[in-house]
Parts: sequence; C-alpha cells; structure tokens
Amino acid sequence: MFNKCPACGSLNVRRSVLHASEESGRRPRLRSPYRCRDCGERFWVISRRTNYALGFVAIAAVAGVVAWNVSSTPQQPRLPPAGDVSGLADTIKRADRADPAAEYRLAHLYAGGSGIATDRKQAQLWLERAAEHGNADAQYELGNALREGAGMVQDYERAARWITLAAMSGHPEAQYALGQLYHIGVGVPADNVKAYVWFNLAAAQDVAGATVQRDVLLRALTPEQVLQAQAEARRLSETGTTKPSASR
Repeated sequence: MFNKCPACGSLNVRRSVLHASEESGRRPRLRSPYRCRDCGERFWVISRRTNYALGFVAIAAVAGVVAWNVSSTPQQPRLPPAGDVSGLADTIKRADRADPAAEYRLAHLYAGGSGIATDRKQAQLWLERAAEHGNADAQYELGNALREGAGMVQDYERAARWITLAAMSGHPEAQYALGQLYHIGVGVPADNVKAYVWFNLAAAQDVAGATVQRDVLLRALTPEQVLQAQAEARRLSETGTTKPSASR
C-alpha cells in the first residue's frame, strides 16, 4: 500500500488516476501511477498483479514498493536522524490522543520503518484508527486496500464504505474511485446516475480522466437522468462536499 517518491523519498504518496491517453492503451504496461503529495512528482510503480505473477523474484526487486503487501521479517529499530526523535515522540503522543493526522503519519512510519521498526500490523492498525477518526486520506487508502485485497482480506462492501466517506469529505481521488464503483457495481449496486454524480464532482476538482468518464456516461443516461445527476452534484458541491476536509 505504501510507496516512496523517487524524487524526494517521501512516503506521503497516493494512487493517481489514469490520464485519458493512458486509459486508451498508451500507459506503461504492468505498472500503476502514483503521485507524491510533498513534491508533486508523478511516477509509476510495478502493479500488484505483476508482483504476484513474478513471485519471489519480483518481491526481491520491488520490496520497497510492495512493503504493505508482503510480510517481512521483524527488523531492528532504526534511530531517526538527529532532531527527528522529538518529532517521532510527538507524533506517537498525538496519535495516542486520537489525532487523525498523527495516526495517519504513524501508519506510514510503521509501514516504511522511518525512525521506527517496520511493522505491517501496526501500520494497518493506525491507518484504520485514522480512518475511523475522519482522516480522508486514510479512508481513501484503507478503502483501496480493501478493494484490492492489499495486506488484508478483500472486502468490497467495506471498501465502498470507506471510499464513500472520503468522497463525502471532498477527497478528489475518492470521488473518482466512487464513480468507478457505481459504474461497475463493486461494493455498491451499479448505478450510472450516481456514477455520473461522482465523476462530475471529481471533474470539477480537475481529477485526470474524470471528465472523460463523466461524458461517456452521458450516452447511457436519459435527459431526465442527466438533469437529476447534475442537480445532485450541484447540491453536494454547494453543501461543501467537494472541499477537502481539515484532516487532510
């Protein structure tokens, strides 16, 4: 689930949506796009399906990319650089006090072994706590993990629940993902009207590919359904759904 940015080394990355040209078949084969939230770098990593096909050889080659998916041997704690010890201690203290942002950061620290021993179970625990306490990034990330069966039992219904919560908080990529769930009927009943609503909201936040997906659905909807979907998207937008939550 967790990957490192090749440009700045940050773990603060998330899955990126495919561009229209990439969806048409010109994207790198066997890889998935990610974007760094710290430096903005967009990069590609080996997809989980490819890792499964390559077996232990691929795991050895891309261990940093699939750290969330594979169980690793317990590692000795690594001391953080000078000046970072207090920051780690403060993160742990705030996480223990149910601070969603600190819980989400601690999940990434445990996943990447940054100043603390790598622990996949602790990473999942803190990610779930951050999601439960309203962190939209954690909700989206947890929803994706459940949808893909990454590091946990695959569960479409729970995946849809967490992605919906993130989308309702205004998370752009979650809105796009929720549109996909409704379009194909994964974890929720297939519903092109609702799919159009969420693609429309994602497009309004400039999520790549959302405009294409939204406009494709126009051909599957009646004029009445289009008006209904647009009215619902407008209502959600006016009530602040498209504004990122403070937890992000």
